Amino acid sequence: MSKMDLNNLGFMRKMLSPFVFSESIQAEMERLPNQVIIGLGQGGGRMAAELSRFGHPTYLFNSSKSDLNEHKNLIPDERRIETKSKRLVGLEGTDKNARLGFEIAKENIDLYKKVAVEEAVQLADFVWVTVSLGGGSGNGALKVIMEILSMVRQRKKLPGDKIPLGVICSLPSSDERGVAFRDNALAGINVIQDLMAKQKMGSALVIDNEKLKDYYENEDRMPGVDARSYTNLVVASTLFDTSALPLLEGRSVYDKTELLSTWSTPGWLSISKRSIPLSDDVIYKAEIENLYKRNEVLANYKLENVLTGAIAVIHPSNRKISPQIADDIYKDTSEILDTRVNHAIARNERLQNEILLYGLAVVANPPLRIEELKEERDHWMKIEEEQRLSREQSAASLSDYNDFFSIDSNNNTESNSGLMTFEDLNENNDENKPAKLFDISDLKDLDF
Repeated sequence: MSKMDLNNLGFMRKMLSPFVFSESIQAEMERLPNQVIIGLGQGGGRMAAELSRFGHPTYLFNSSKSDLNEHKNLIPDERRIETKSKRLVGLEGTDKNARLGFEIAKENIDLYKKVAVEEAVQLADFVWVTVSLGGGSGNGALKVIMEILSMVRQRKKLPGDKIPLGVICSLPSSDERGVAFRDNALAGINVIQDLMAKQKMGSALVIDNEKLKDYYENEDRMPGVDARSYTNLVVASTLFDTSALPLLEGRSVYDKTELLSTWSTPGWLSISKRSIPLSDDVIYKAEIENLYKRNEVLANYKLENVLTGAIAVIHPSNRKISPQIADDIYKDTSEILDTRVNHAIARNERLQNEILLYGLAVVANPPLRIEELKEERDHWMKIEEEQRLSREQSAASLSDYNDFFSIDSNNNTESNSGLMTFEDLNENNDENKPAKLFDISDLKDLDF
């Protein structure tokens, strides 16, 4: 896109870093990585809708028309695609059943193929698929569409056989109760891990919904914005900030190919940013450690087996940072990540008394939250088993009444052969014969 539509950003405008609104960046917007967003299910659709505000071509898939219509003001009708079940006619949604979502996705495979071969999808620098792994419709469709997209995106391979295709996904919080959420999420993580192992995709950016509760404890939270919406705003704005890093000028540049190569590395992606005051007292190594180890909404990782990393430092145009500081930042980042690191030291006229740090890292091992989900699953398995046993015991305590409403197979009962007609009434309506009242003997043939 040539210019950002500022009127379409809504709350997002407050989340973006000031440098993206500078004249020098706005003049280079045509060089932004060209991205396509494909949202799956309700949660994935909401993530995709926020990303669409930046002008990215965006497609939504959902078995629920109501969920799709939530975004009709942002996403055109032809790109909001309803995946109806031909086998389960009239079904809308999956009630968090990812297996059902998978079956519906397979039924609608031609719809996914049609989008995958769209010109916008084939020519994009990068394609993101967004999904909530705790859900049913989106999570169920993930394997289907990723296999299709992986085949299509082979033609845009980067050096090292990296496929520019990634996933943005969320993990359920501990407040989302029951085994189903956790089974769905762990199955979805397994799908992503398998695609990475086979080099059929690039990186996965993971949102940890367990951190949502921290939002309401934050006194600086945005009025009128709920926690999930805020999370989507943080992810979308951080991703856009990162997309604009190659547009900056400075003594070293994190160029577009390096950015796409980072995104396209098969592994688990962490992106974060920090604003620190421009001061000689800043301990940069501590700030860099916090940059990579603490994230407001994205999942946490052990910083081991880091596959690739990047650090970007943006300072005010009228305030230089010394070469020594620049060298130390690069050295400290390399030591913390213990891997090859791309780096940028850039300037921007919109910054005043702050330095912005951006950190990217792709690690081999999935988020720490996964082990917690496994433990929570075991916990809920016990609870749901106790609930099942309790129901069975309650039923057994009244077993003497099992045959109370049963039908005696030796007695024949007449079935109602249809609706009563006018003629039926005439046969029994003798005006000269007084109506006979039922007596008890008339009820002798009743049998239940």
